[in-house]
Amino acid sequence: MCIRVRLVFQTRPPIVIPTSTPGLLIPSDRTPSMASLPSPPFVLIDGVHNYRDIGGHGLPPSSTSSVRRSLVFRSADPNRASAAGVATLRALGLSVIYDLRSAPELAKAAPVAIDGVARVWAPVFEEHDYAPERIAVRFRQYASSGPDGFVHAYADILASAGPSYRTVLLHLAQPCPTPCLIHCTAGKDRTGVLVALLLSLVGVPDDAVADEYALTDVGLAEVKPAFIERLLENPALEGDEEGVRNMVGAKSGNMLATLEMLEGEVRGRGGVCEGGVRTERGGG
Repeated sequence: MCIRVRLVFQTRPPIVIPTSTPGLLIPSDRTPSMASLPSPPFVLIDGVHNYRDIGGHGLPPSSTSSVRRSLVFRSADPNRASAAGVATLRALGLSVIYDLRSAPELAKAAPVAIDGVARVWAPVFEEHDYAPERIAVRFRQYASSGPDGFVHAYADILASAGPSYRTVLLHLAQPCPTPCLIHCTAGKDRTGVLVALLLSLVGVPDDAVADEYALTDVGLAEVKPAFIERLLENPALEGDEEGVRNMVGAKSGNMLATLEMLEGEVRGRGGVCEGGVRTERGGG
């Protein structure tokens, strides 16, 4: 049975978020504060990093549609939101938060209840810690070899994510889906693969999908030094600063290589629908 995804499709001039958007080009010697992030797509949520709307991307030039805004948001773990941040989350009209983290991650940072917002645990890896630090350790042999490590890691995510991602897709398959937030720990890998899959399914060009993924480098810039410091303390990665920086990054080329891998898998299986998903282009 196929799932019909209604993610998209407002018939209006496409809104494209280019990589040259003012504020996205951050000098290498300056770390942007959350307040300086460009909006759209970023939304300032006090205590939450990398929170942004995945909407606004235009479809190919022949189309007059774009990805619906204010329907699907993505972020790092939102459970550190301040009282003001929680109020902002509620004001965005969220109806449900999908948590892709594993049980060990939840044990470290349990979800915080938000009145009127349902929380759904949809782990990609139920019992294995898949926080960015663990990904880096697991795939350290690829740390300095361009996108290959990410393609392997993301193929691993896709191989395990069926039930998790299906939960989100079923929400978006409703006749009138309500706003939702998807997150993992950093909002980079498990979340990034799902968002890339969603945008690809509805026809967003690969370059734009990869550019959206790369926005995570900006969204996590404030906390990335702490990630790097913790990783370099791990005996398995000690001294490999180049590899660590590669693994905590979100380069567009990593996602382009992953999309190429995914498209090859789809072609090999005779089409996306065999995997259980069909896009449906419905009105606003």
